[in-house]
Amino acid sequence: MKKNHFIARRKLGGYLMLGIAVLTFGSCAQDGFDNGERFTTVSGVKLESPNADSIVVTPDASGAKQTISWPVVFGAGGYIVSVYDVTTPDKPVAVDSIENKLVDGTAITFSRKEDTYYKFSIKSAANAKANNTAAEKNSEISYNTYTPTYKTIPDNTDLTQYFAGITLPADSTSNDLCFNLVDGGSYTMSGVITPKLNKITLRCTNKNKRPTVKFAANAGFVMDAGLTLKNINFDCGTSVTPFVSMNATPLIKNVISSNYFLQDKLNIQSCNIDNVNNYFVYDNKQPVYIENVVVNNCIVHLTPAAVLDAVFYLNKGGNILSLTVSNSTFYETGSYDYKYFYQTSGRAKNINYLSNTTTYANSTFYNVCNNGQWGNYNGMAGQTNAYWNMTDCIFAYCSPTGVARRFLAGKTNQKTATFKNNTYMQRNTGSITFDVPTGYDDTGTDIKENPVFKNPDGADFTISNATQVNAKTGDSRWLPSAE
Repeated sequence: MKKNHFIARRKLGGYLMLGIAVLTFGSCAQDGFDNGERFTTVSGVKLESPNADSIVVTPDASGAKQTISWPVVFGAGGYIVSVYDVTTPDKPVAVDSIENKLVDGTAITFSRKEDTYYKFSIKSAANAKANNTAAEKNSEISYNTYTPTYKTIPDNTDLTQYFAGITLPADSTSNDLCFNLVDGGSYTMSGVITPKLNKITLRCTNKNKRPTVKFAANAGFVMDAGLTLKNINFDCGTSVTPFVSMNATPLIKNVISSNYFLQDKLNIQSCNIDNVNNYFVYDNKQPVYIENVVVNNCIVHLTPAAVLDAVFYLNKGGNILSLTVSNSTFYETGSYDYKYFYQTSGRAKNINYLSNTTTYANSTFYNVCNNGQWGNYNGMAGQTNAYWNMTDCIFAYCSPTGVARRFLAGKTNQKTATFKNNTYMQRNTGSITFDVPTGYDDTGTDIKENPVFKNPDGADFTISNATQVNAKTGDSRWLPSAE
């Protein structure tokens, strides 16, 4: 039975009519109507759209999908709906191409992204058969997928002093406490922030008006539990402290074989991090395993103040069990260099964990480890439970010993490795050459062409070479269409 909802219902009063209803309208039970109801048409009316207050948004268990439902408007010939991502208000984007779509039902399911602003619009459609005309006005709701705010931190606050001066709830260690920074605000950090065993999110909910946090000499983050940073500009220029460090005296309770297991995530999303003079992630000389580290949609400017071991350094027996760098740019300037991009020494099996995964996807790396090597992790190199993914990346003037080779720590024919569409460009005595990744990246998809950055000295890595443009490799913000 077509679900056009031009029916009204009221309870039946006798078993005879109930039997008739079962025989006549049994197929309607699939549309949500039970057999204890009879139906009459609504006709010759001007329809109203569903009331905005009655529209319900429900995410699925994975968080990847969401369903919007609304009550029946009797007599409607369906509903005309639109769903927009309005995170950038002046550039709304139809979600899953749902724009003026006729829906014959009272719900629609579509994709869901975190930290996104949505607008949903609905109008009852005309029903010519019942002589009902369409509603004059749409009903609209706006909502977002940000985790609820715990506290908003005022503009011009020293964040180090702020966190040192507040008392977090005793039961908060299992919850993610979200602290908002105001749109376009200016903040400072006079020293390290140590939330101890509390999971902390520091964020701005306006991606288009990021606040700026300026570091003093000893500023940085110290983590014993999950830490999330979103939509913030960090100026680390005067700091000589690692951007994120583990605690020198770990509070982490999960100790296995003398190793500390941090079963939480370090999540850095949509941040610009300028003038990192020290390690980006540092174990603080502790055998710490971190379950998950994600750097997504970020620009990280490395300016090492001395020769340092690695950008990501967990070499005292620890490891990052899942490291993902995606849709991001890392570039390095200055007189000094890192020996490695990622250095670690632990193995997953040391803490009874099933696997290690290292992923670089759709990212741009410029002049990083220009005299060093890309990876050093003998503890997991060549292990059958170690997985390596390097796809759609551009490496320019990185690791002269070969990016793909050192990504696999020199282990050839690694069966758990995935490569696709990477550029490994080198600079040798003024000329441009390309890695020969034979034995490591054997896909034949590597692109041996100069991406032709617009102004790399000015940190503009917009590409113009057709091959990389068409393949959409590197950080997507540098595609010409994104300008």
